[in-house]
Amino acid sequence: MFITMLLTFISRRLLSVILLFSLGWAVPNYIHAQVLSSEIFRFLRISTSAQMAGMGGNHVGLWNADGSAFFANPAYLSPSDHGSASLSFVNYFADARYSNLHYAYDLEELGTIAAGVQYASYGDMRRFDEFGVDLGSFNAGDYVTQISLSRRLYPTVHSGFSIQWLHSSLDHFNASAFAFSGGLIYTHPKRILAAGITFQHLGWVYNNYLNSEEKLPINIGLGISFKPEYFPFLLALTFNDLHRWELPVLGDENPRAINHLFRHLQLGGEATIGKHTYLRWGYSPYQYEQTETGRAIDLAGTSIGLGIVIQEYQFDISKQSYSKMGGIVQVSFQRIRAKGN
Repeated sequence: MFITMLLTFISRRLLSVILLFSLGWAVPNYIHAQVLSSEIFRFLRISTSAQMAGMGGNHVGLWNADGSAFFANPAYLSPSDHGSASLSFVNYFADARYSNLHYAYDLEELGTIAAGVQYASYGDMRRFDEFGVDLGSFNAGDYVTQISLSRRLYPTVHSGFSIQWLHSSLDHFNASAFAFSGGLIYTHPKRILAAGITFQHLGWVYNNYLNSEEKLPINIGLGISFKPEYFPFLLALTFNDLHRWELPVLGDENPRAINHLFRHLQLGGEATIGKHTYLRWGYSPYQYEQTETGRAIDLAGTSIGLGIVIQEYQFDISKQSYSKMGGIVQVSFQRIRAKGN
C-alpha cells in the first residue's frame, strides 16, 4: 500500500516536472550549451524499432504503439504489454551494428515494468603507434541497461520513467554514466488521437574518456499522432531536441528560421491493410539536409516499412535512405502478448 501511494505521488509530480523541462525551466545550464560534437552514446539517437524507423524516427506521441517503443517514451508501457518481448537489429554502415531487446511485465498494484538492453558494436579497428607501426586490432562498443515503470496517471494519461546505466569502451579507455528518462502519453478515449512528451538521458557522466567533457545525448521531444475520419492512414509528427534551437548542418552557414524549425521535425504515416498488415512511410528533414546530394530527385531522409502480425507475434522491417551513403535496414521481432493474457 505504501509503495502504491508513493508511486502515485511520484507519477502526479512527474507531469509538473516534464512541463518545466519542456519550457526550459530548471534545466541545467550544460544542456543549453551542449553541441552534438560533445556527445557520447550517440547511438541512442538511432530509431529503437523497425516500426519507428519506418515512420521516420522515434515518435513520442504514437497512437497504439507497441511495448518496445518504451525506449523512446517509457509512458508507452501499459498493462496490455504484459508478457511482451522484442528483439531489434540494425546492420549499420561499415561494421557497426545496433541491437536492443526488452521484456515487460505488469504488476497490478505497482504498474507495468520493462527491462531493456541496447547495444552498439563498431567492429574491429586497427591500432598504430606514433611511427605508423601496426599494433593489432581492438574493439569498441556501447551498451545501455534500462529499467522502466509506467502507471496510469488519469483515465486517459499514462506516465513513465526509466533509470539507465550507460557504458562505453574504446580499446582500454572507458566512459560510464547514469541517466533517467520520463514521459507522458495521452490517448483520446474515442478517437484515434494521441499526444506525448518525453525527456531522455538526463544524468551525468561519472567516468569520462581521458577526463574530457563528453555529454549525454539529451532529448526533449513532443509529438502527436491522429487519424481523421475517412483518412487512409495514421499521421504522426514529432519535434525532437526542443532544448536547443540550432541543429548544425555541415556547410550551411546561414540557415533560415524555417530550416531550424524543420530540422526538429519527424513525419510519418502508417496504413492498416486488413487486420494484420501495416505499411509505413516517414521523412526526416534533418537527415535529408545531412545526406542529400543536390539532385532533382533525392530520397535522402525518407523511410519505408512493413509490419505483419501472426497471432501473438509481430515482424517489422524498415529501410531508411541516406542517399549516396546507402540505406539502413532494421528488423524487429516481437511477442506482442504472452499466451493466456
